[in-house]
Amino acid sequence: MATTLQQLLDGLTQRATMPSPSATIADITGSLDHLGRALTGLAQDGITPGDSSRQRTTAELGAACLTAGRLWPHTGGPLTDLAGAAADLVGRDRDIMGRSHRWAVTVEVAEAADHCARLGRHVLPEAAAPELATVRELAVTVERIAQVEPPTASAFVVLDRLVAQPWTPGNASETTALDASAALVGAIERSRRTDDLSLRDFRAAVAAAEIISRSAGAVTAAASGDDAGPFLVTGLAWQVAGRASTVFDDGRGAGPIDARGVVACARTLAEAVRRDAGHLSDAGALEEDRDLPSVAASVQPVTGQLPVLANHLTAAVDRWSLTGRLYASARDLPPVNNMPEDRVQAVIVGRHVQAVGADLDHLRQTVVRATELSTGLADAFHRAAVAGPPAQRHQAALYVREVRASGVPERLLRHAQAVERDIATIRSPHQVPWNASPSR
Repeated sequence: MATTLQQLLDGLTQRATMPSPSATIADITGSLDHLGRALTGLAQDGITPGDSSRQRTTAELGAACLTAGRLWPHTGGPLTDLAGAAADLVGRDRDIMGRSHRWAVTVEVAEAADHCARLGRHVLPEAAAPELATVRELAVTVERIAQVEPPTASAFVVLDRLVAQPWTPGNASETTALDASAALVGAIERSRRTDDLSLRDFRAAVAAAEIISRSAGAVTAAASGDDAGPFLVTGLAWQVAGRASTVFDDGRGAGPIDARGVVACARTLAEAVRRDAGHLSDAGALEEDRDLPSVAASVQPVTGQLPVLANHLTAAVDRWSLTGRLYASARDLPPVNNMPEDRVQAVIVGRHVQAVGADLDHLRQTVVRATELSTGLADAFHRAAVAGPPAQRHQAALYVREVRASGVPERLLRHAQAVERDIATIRSPHQVPWNASPSR
């Protein structure tokens, strides 16, 4: 089952606030030792550019947790296991986290450390372990700083990145949509690390995002009772992004499909979503379906991962604009100021040229539009409240803050209007029809 850093920290906090009679000081200090390891790594990577209260307090809290963690020999236990897994995930994500992400993670880890230290104070007399009091004081300081300098909404995304259990083609038909979503994001990350993400991979991921968005839009409309049209715009936005990519070619043939690659994972995700909600093809059918809550429960957390997926796709386009890995007919690229003579000649004869920089601006804009519309769709899904408490508490709060921020509704409306214009203009003789199959 896929899990997230936030779920691990929430599980740790729940166990610390509702302890069993068998809770031991060795298990408590073991958990603090792991949390201290995570905080120390975050502080070393940098919470702020220079010396600041955030930077100093994070480093001090990490040191205090490590000190408390050495009070007793480690014997393991549920608290230690949860904290250890959380610390491992923080370490795994160090290469993708910026300062804002590290601050968001610090705030959540500090809260978990506070609860663990509080539990330790119940198990031991106060005078027996003053180190626990130090942890609590510093954790409260982090909380106070966070109230004045809260983490940004986008920074919380790192807490909700899914980590999937390994799966193979043999059990792909039984893979849940949530696990398939995590597998797809993981496959894209692997391809990006080796700079091997192909245009075929990109289109497969975009097509999977379109299928998710269409299903989520239909479910949201049925749950809220509102007109389905606005909710389905997100799916159209992803369709436009897929069509915009057909201008380009990376020179790589179809080739065999890697069972753990992006295309295979996108197919598995699309099949899982269709299996869960595909039989309900429109909002009207959903409204009459008695199984709407269970359908929504399976689609909702996957919808919450769309912004994470979209950020990877945006980063891929940015990378291509720098490396020039894509090619396109010069006639299909946007005009540039002071066009070089060789580009002018390429336009005249219809020659393919290397696409760099501004040549990919339109593709990037379509992905960014789809990303912001996905954020709005996820917020609408959560507010529909058809599936009970959201699976990702912090992600839901993030969407509420983002969508209710000043100017966001107007920006989303402009994006929706831009999507409509793109749909009307994107079709041209040189482009092949866009098919929503993730095998593209």
